[in-house]
Amino acid sequence: MLCLQTSLLISLSSLTVFLAQLGMMMYLPALPSIALSLNTTQNLASLSLPTYLVGMAMPMLLWGKWGAAWGIKPVLIASLLIFSLTNALLAACVQIETFLSLRFLQGLAASGMSVMARSLVAQHFKGNQVAKALSWLSIAFVISLGVGQYAGAILMSTFGWPATFWCLAIGATLQAGCVYRWLSGARQASSTPVCWRHYLTIFRHAPFLRPTLIGGLGYGIIIGFNTAAPSVFQTTYEWSVSEYGALGWAMSLAYVLGSLIVNRYVLIRGQSQLSAIATSIMVAGSVVMVLGVIANTTFAALLWVPYCLIVLGQAISYPISLSTASAHSPVKGPYSMALCGLIHQLVAAFVGLTVSLLSVQNPLYLATLCLLMTVLVRVLNITQPNS
Repeated sequence: MLCLQTSLLISLSSLTVFLAQLGMMMYLPALPSIALSLNTTQNLASLSLPTYLVGMAMPMLLWGKWGAAWGIKPVLIASLLIFSLTNALLAACVQIETFLSLRFLQGLAASGMSVMARSLVAQHFKGNQVAKALSWLSIAFVISLGVGQYAGAILMSTFGWPATFWCLAIGATLQAGCVYRWLSGARQASSTPVCWRHYLTIFRHAPFLRPTLIGGLGYGIIIGFNTAAPSVFQTTYEWSVSEYGALGWAMSLAYVLGSLIVNRYVLIRGQSQLSAIATSIMVAGSVVMVLGVIANTTFAALLWVPYCLIVLGQAISYPISLSTASAHSPVKGPYSMALCGLIHQLVAAFVGLTVSLLSVQNPLYLATLCLLMTVLVRVLNITQPNS
C-alpha cells in the first residue's frame, strides 16, 4: 500500500512538472508562425520564452508561503486551473502585447505547479532517496522536451499554432481533477511558522546556495540554447519546422539517459561523485561544440550533438543539486524548493532575455555562451564542499 501511495505521489508530481515544462517548450516550433500571425518580428515573439520564465520566477516565494500556510493540495489545484485558463486565452490571442502578457500569467501559474510538485517530493523523501525521486521529475521534464517540440510541430502543421495552447488547457484541467481525486488531503508541509524571513535565512546559507546556482546555471544553458535555436536552425541551417521539432527527441534521449543514471547509481556512487562527473561532461560537450562550429559552420550536427552531451550532464546534475540544496536548507517545508525555483528561473530568464536582446543567430556565439556557462558550473561544483 505504501509503495502504491509513493508511486502515485511521484506520478502526480511528474505529470505536473511535465505540463509546466510543456507550457515552456511546446509552442517553440511555431514561433515563426506566431510572429507572422500576430504581425510582429520573430525577435519580439521570441521574448515570449523569457517572459514565461520571469512569470515563473516572480511568485515562487509566494507559492512556497501559501503551500506552507494552506497545504500543497489546494495550492496545486489552484495553479493548475489558472494555467488552464491562460492557455485557453492564449489560443485566442491576436496581438503580440496580449500574447506576451498572457505568457507572463501562464508562467505565474506554472511556477505554482513546479514548486508544489517538488515540495511533495521533498516532503516525503530523505537523503539520496530525494535525488532518486527527483530524477523521475527530471525524466518528466525531459520527455516534455521531445514530446513538446515534436507534438507542437505536428499540431502547428495540422491545426495551426492555437492548437498547442488548447491541448495544454485541456491537460491542465484533467490534471487538476486527478490531484483533487487522488492526492491525499491538504497537509501542512511542516510545523515551521509561516514567515518571510525564512527565505533570507536560507539564501544566506552557502551550502544551500552553491548547489542551487549549479542547477540554475545548467538550466539557464538549456533555456538560452532553446531561445536561440528556432532562429539558428530554421534560418542559419535552413531546417523545416518538422526537422527542428524532431531535434527535441535527441535532447529527450540525452536527458532521459542522464536521469536514469541518477536513478540507478546515486545510491551506489553518492551525490558528490555523480555531480563532479556530470559537470565535467557539460564542460567537455561545450568545448567540442565550440571547436566543431569553428571547424565547420554549415554542419548542424556539430552544434546539436555536443549540446545533447551538455543536456546529459545537466540531467545528472540537476536532481542532485536540488536534493543537496534541500538537504542543507536551514528551514524545512516548501521554502527551500520555492527559493530554488526562484533562483533557477531568474538565472534562466536572464540568460533567455540576454539571448533574445542580443539576437543570437550565429552558431559560434551560441556555442561560446554554452562554454562560458558550463565552465562556471564546473567551478561552482569544485568549490562546493562534499555532501
